[in-house]
Amino acid sequence: MEEWIIDKITEKSNKSKEEILDIIRQRKKQFPELTEDAILRMLATENGIIPIKRDYKIKEINQRINHVNLSAKIKRKFPPRTVTVKGREARVMNFVIEDETGEMPVVTWNENYIDRIINSPDGESISIANAYSKENPFNGIIELNLGSGSAISVNSTVTQKKEEIKTVYKKIGDIKDGETADINGFITRLFSDDIYLIRCNICKKKVDVECDVHKDKALSKTLRIRGIFDDGIYSSSITFFDRQADSLLKLSQSQDIKEKLNDISFGLYQVNISAKMNKFNDNYSLTARKISKTEYNLS
Repeated sequence: MEEWIIDKITEKSNKSKEEILDIIRQRKKQFPELTEDAILRMLATENGIIPIKRDYKIKEINQRINHVNLSAKIKRKFPPRTVTVKGREARVMNFVIEDETGEMPVVTWNENYIDRIINSPDGESISIANAYSKENPFNGIIELNLGSGSAISVNSTVTQKKEEIKTVYKKIGDIKDGETADINGFITRLFSDDIYLIRCNICKKKVDVECDVHKDKALSKTLRIRGIFDDGIYSSSITFFDRQADSLLKLSQSQDIKEKLNDISFGLYQVNISAKMNKFNDNYSLTARKISKTEYNLS
């Protein structure tokens, strides 16, 4: 239970902490389906207290809490990793924040937040709004999670000149297996067949129309475009999923998907991509993370 709510109730009701806890135990017997936290919040409302605290210090976050706002500093970052959830690849990143009261791990699946944290140096100030905390089921540690309704603001204390920020592009042959890198080159071919990946989310199998066992109970349909990417020295197969596939299709002004793919294949579109390398024996295979069109340049 959140101690600050108990403290507020004791101030309002002139009851001791022990008396408040005894009331909670009595109501628990009366309403066994309610949790102690729910009963505590009920008592808070009865005493005219809004049981939502917005601004926290890290030491106060020792259990599951919703609607957490706090200000801290980025202490340490861990490289993003790719996981498969319901048949789809997604990136997740862990980092550690600290304030004057302690430190705490943070988890985010938001691509924009991941990019902003990666590009922020350790020690940078960060403001987090509407996050939630919960216990990690594997190690029992309380973590702060940035959900779809959360927001962050990184307050940069380091001013960088634009000319100092320069993307380093790699050649396909220099990228290690499992590494994500920036590459500049051309899409030389896109395949217009089988552009949707359909899976059963229960047995995780790829299906044509429906699952033989589970039928259409839990099907997911993912836009997937495959092709060949060339950096001027090496070429590799490349796959674009969902948002990256949408970004790819927007390179062409055609309306029909197959026309778009044909136009991009033969239009000499030079692009910058961020992609993960997967090597199978001596074969290269890339999975796109980001794509953007760039000016035509053979250098």
